[in-house]
Amino acid sequence: MISSETTGYYQALVDIGSNGIRFSISDMSPQSSRTMPTIYQDRSGISLYDAQYSTGTKAPIPFTVIQEVLAALIRFKSTCNDFGVLDSNIRVVATEATRNAINRDDLLGAIEQKTGWTVQLLAKEEEGRLGAMGIASSVDDLKGICMDMGGGSVQLTWVVKRPTGDIEMGPSTSFPYGAAALLAELSTREQVGLEEEVCTRLQNAIEKELGIPQWLWEEAIRNNGFNLYLSGGGFRGWGHLLMSHARIQPYPIPIINGYRVSNLEFFPNISTPLDGSKSHRISTRRASQVPAVQLLLRAMAKAQLQVSYATFVQGGVREGLLYEGLPPPIRAENALVAATLPYAPPSAAAFHQLLDCFTLVTAALRVATINLLYTHGPITKDIRAAAALRSTTTGILASANGLDHLERGMLALILCERWDADLPDTDTGLLNSMIEVCGPYLSWCAAFMGRIAKGIASLYPAGLVKEGGQKVSLETIFPQASQVPESNSPAIPESCHLKINLLSEDVGTVSLVNDWAKDLAKLGKKKHWHNGIKGLNVHIEVVPARTA
Repeated sequence: MISSETTGYYQALVDIGSNGIRFSISDMSPQSSRTMPTIYQDRSGISLYDAQYSTGTKAPIPFTVIQEVLAALIRFKSTCNDFGVLDSNIRVVATEATRNAINRDDLLGAIEQKTGWTVQLLAKEEEGRLGAMGIASSVDDLKGICMDMGGGSVQLTWVVKRPTGDIEMGPSTSFPYGAAALLAELSTREQVGLEEEVCTRLQNAIEKELGIPQWLWEEAIRNNGFNLYLSGGGFRGWGHLLMSHARIQPYPIPIINGYRVSNLEFFPNISTPLDGSKSHRISTRRASQVPAVQLLLRAMAKAQLQVSYATFVQGGVREGLLYEGLPPPIRAENALVAATLPYAPPSAAAFHQLLDCFTLVTAALRVATINLLYTHGPITKDIRAAAALRSTTTGILASANGLDHLERGMLALILCERWDADLPDTDTGLLNSMIEVCGPYLSWCAAFMGRIAKGIASLYPAGLVKEGGQKVSLETIFPQASQVPESNSPAIPESCHLKINLLSEDVGTVSLVNDWAKDLAKLGKKKHWHNGIKGLNVHIEVVPARTA
């Protein structure tokens, strides 16, 4: 229910871009501000770039198009009123196509007259800075080069997100090589010459304009390239196209944010025309711009921009405007932890402490598992596991900002196993695809974590540990670490010794723990590894209460 206490934190944004106009209302309440929950969003397909170049030569924005823009803004103003957004919490910004329009003053004046809103024209540098901040809002561990490809321009800068939440970035460089702009250039210019021009501009920016710190250069050399973070409609369209051609089909996570590919995956088929018209989330307009995106990618390759991996993100100028207003301690919060915190059980802190020793998965995943430990309990038993498996893609975390695909895949597998992985036939394909996304070893770790979580839930069915009522403590030992798993992962131990110390002599507790131990031990046997997936030899020891 909407109340005045809540609406005071609502912030509405209008981003008038080159390819379209985006509208959103976000809830920036203190308890959820890290993930910047969007409570309303819409997009108008009005292209101010096309409106100015429909004849092939730049012209003023037609009166009819200005009227369409006004109608869209007036509708959104009514929506803001319905949600109770304060007038002081509504911002309207505009970028390349408006900034360079011949009759921009006519457009801006008409908007102010009809809506009362003053449009903030973003300079090139400010647009690049805000785009980079938007990328930072969508990635917890950010260190590399950010690129934002809109319709009219491309922004480029280096960014580092510190553990304190402080954001460091270099000067932003802007090129008139957006997807729509390049496509228009391709219709009148020879492709090779245009490609060489873009390549030269990129080389000059990387070597002279961006001011990339020496330490970041050295780190890129050690890692066989920079980490590249990509935003904007042009790049997101390319990401969805890559997703539709990925090795795993159908690809199980239909969310662009956090989709990561290697250098070889990022630059495939850049000289071969690709049809994106049948790919998920690629409109007819975006599909027509694929050749322009491929030209930019070829120029990047020729400019010898060494890329270790590329991560596609949802965040852009809109998200950057919100994120820059957050204090560094809030920006420093882990997105996965923040997104799951509202679902935490009463004794979440005690459960987190219980799992401190379980380092097979990240601390953020351990916290998120506990926070969602009971969320799917009210659902009928027949579909609990299926709902848990889908929770990170089409369920309660579908809209969570800042999660990458590995986190979504791992948490889905953990929660599915927590409910016995009892799936209907319709969902077994999704399970197998999630396993492929995470890889053999990490999938096994997720399953083991799920069984640990199931045991905790059985011991504490209400999610509550009463004073002095802790029933077990856990200890883990990893004696060996000689094998190397998927790229960029730490060494894999060959075995795991889990000691369950009983702190209660209650017969019911002892019985539950013994059953739990048998269940965990089964997963350590090769014949029980998922489809032959690599796992660990697991040794379970239950220590009676009188000797614990």
